[in-house]
Amino acid sequence: MTKVTREQILDALNNDRFQLFGQPKWTFGRNTCNTYEVFVDLMLSEDEEPIQPDKFIPVIESDEELTKKFGSWFLEHAFIDGARLMRELEMNLTISINLLGFQANRPEFVERLTALIEKTGIYNNNLQFELSEAQPLNATGYYNLQKIHDELGIRLVLSNFGTGYSNIDLLRKLPFDVIELSKEFTKGITEYEKELKVIIGILQMAQVLDIDVCAKGIETAEQMELLEEAGFKMGQGYLIGRPLPMDELKSFICKYADEGSCGK
Repeated sequence: MTKVTREQILDALNNDRFQLFGQPKWTFGRNTCNTYEVFVDLMLSEDEEPIQPDKFIPVIESDEELTKKFGSWFLEHAFIDGARLMRELEMNLTISINLLGFQANRPEFVERLTALIEKTGIYNNNLQFELSEAQPLNATGYYNLQKIHDELGIRLVLSNFGTGYSNIDLLRKLPFDVIELSKEFTKGITEYEKELKVIIGILQMAQVLDIDVCAKGIETAEQMELLEEAGFKMGQGYLIGRPLPMDELKSFICKYADEGSCGK
């Protein structure tokens, strides 16, 4: 398709043409889902197929004004949907949200985030923010992330761990609560014994640091079984569930909730 333009994104923001989805994160052992990651698609028109994030997020991140506008819209709507979902289910959930590049670098980030939390009625301890080494953090960004972790109690997730060069450096500089193992590792564990040994090593390192680990990209029952046997507590992938519209996510969570814990 034609490249998405700045004007189309602004028009979509003004006319509510973005749609949020939630992909379940599975808790091994308990076989429940109380965490989900928020995704977003762009709908240019009702007649066209949804546009995936990899087609429009780079356009947003290359434009300071778009990053600011879309970042605020995305956080606000993710918070609103999450708060509503928890009210309807009468249960606590963890909402995992990907931060845009440069978003945390803004001096006003913590102040605006706090205002959005108060406005939408979400609770700090229901939130976790995902970031990767591809996101360029400056001194303000590091300070802001440390502050929301220490003072607001928002969890930090290091995503796509193991595929880049500076993951360990980020792990050293910020107080991450969760590491998300790149799906490239999950893909190879059923074929290469060394691949499994590498991720077991990562898991052991995380345990020493008191950091949870989530395996991404689970597509087969064999992968899931190997990961659970290796000691993983959480996983995510198409075998468990694709990104779902919020009403379908609600049904999914309720279906696998502990008996008596799902309100409606």
